[in-house]
Amino acid sequence: MAWSYFRRVWSRGVLGVMVLISVAGIALGVASLVVTLSVMNGFHTEITRRLLALNPHLIIMGPMGADETTRRVEETLEGAEAVESISDFIFINALLYRENASQGAVIKGVEPEPGPLELAEGTWEDLREGGMIIGAELGRKLRVSPGDRIFLVIPEMEGIGVPMVPRVEEFHVSGIFSSGIHEYDSGLAYIDIEAAQGLGGHAVSAGTEVYISDPFEAGGKARFLREALPGSLSVQTWKERNYNLFAALKLEKAMMFIVLVMIVVVAMFNVAGSLIMVSVTRSRDCGVMRAVGATRRQIRLLFNFKGLLIGFFGAVSGTLLGIGLSFLVARYQFIELPPQVYLISTLPVRIEFSDIALVAAVTLGVSFLATLYPAVRAGRMEVAGELRNE
Repeated sequence: MAWSYFRRVWSRGVLGVMVLISVAGIALGVASLVVTLSVMNGFHTEITRRLLALNPHLIIMGPMGADETTRRVEETLEGAEAVESISDFIFINALLYRENASQGAVIKGVEPEPGPLELAEGTWEDLREGGMIIGAELGRKLRVSPGDRIFLVIPEMEGIGVPMVPRVEEFHVSGIFSSGIHEYDSGLAYIDIEAAQGLGGHAVSAGTEVYISDPFEAGGKARFLREALPGSLSVQTWKERNYNLFAALKLEKAMMFIVLVMIVVVAMFNVAGSLIMVSVTRSRDCGVMRAVGATRRQIRLLFNFKGLLIGFFGAVSGTLLGIGLSFLVARYQFIELPPQVYLISTLPVRIEFSDIALVAAVTLGVSFLATLYPAVRAGRMEVAGELRNE
């Protein structure tokens, strides 16, 4: 009976229009939820992918030198599964200079071997001959391209009371990388680790980096290393090093979900209003059904099913609309973002069907809640009172 009433909505006059408005309101709320959650998932996935290209899966640091730390780690992980590479690294804060253009940057000394970060120009092997690989945005600021000379300037103090004299080392730009994350592209450069070690005691930090086959299993390897290595060595995963970023993304997704669910809740007031109108205008019909044997529970279920049908069709149409809009945004990328603010330059989209199932479940749940009062009101109608004038 609920389906029969719903499918004849066009012949119901004002009540039919109210039902259609209810379905449209739910559909728009669900579409907004699907698009927003897909964009948030896209942000999380894209930033994770780019961070994994720039960050080792595990970093081990301590008071001992990078060589000694690496030796300890290699001994501990000897024969361990899923370990792809173990190597030293050195970080140095410096100033890059060329022809009246300068820019502060973090210089990372690494083994000149191919890594997960793909280069737009040049190769990693070129680091061996005094080369430097810089971010695309850093190269634009310094107005350099592969083959150009670039100077690395490091403040050097001989002792207390002695004037600070900068140390200058010459390199040539051997490659350009573009990670898509503005912070890295504008402030990170790579050199050969032997050249970095030759800069003496100017390292800000040094240690060992480990890459494993599944970066999302880094937590287990980190726990193993913390138990096996001396307490003076600290072990961090790539997620721990970027904890604030991932926590902010998770919180933002949760808050956006809560805010947009309120749109669906507001649409449910239309559902409740239309069902109340049905209970008022169709009270005689309810009285007739009661007179021929329908129970109060059956009358309540009739209104419950009608509200669920409105929520179901609103959820289905909204989901299809949201998925369609998400595919359009992903396909044509017509929404651009300032990379200085959002880390990436285009709006990423990733549809997760678990989120769609959650949205549908919430929509149907709220639809059912919207039917409770109209259903109870209709079930309480007295047969004699409704049929007195018939």
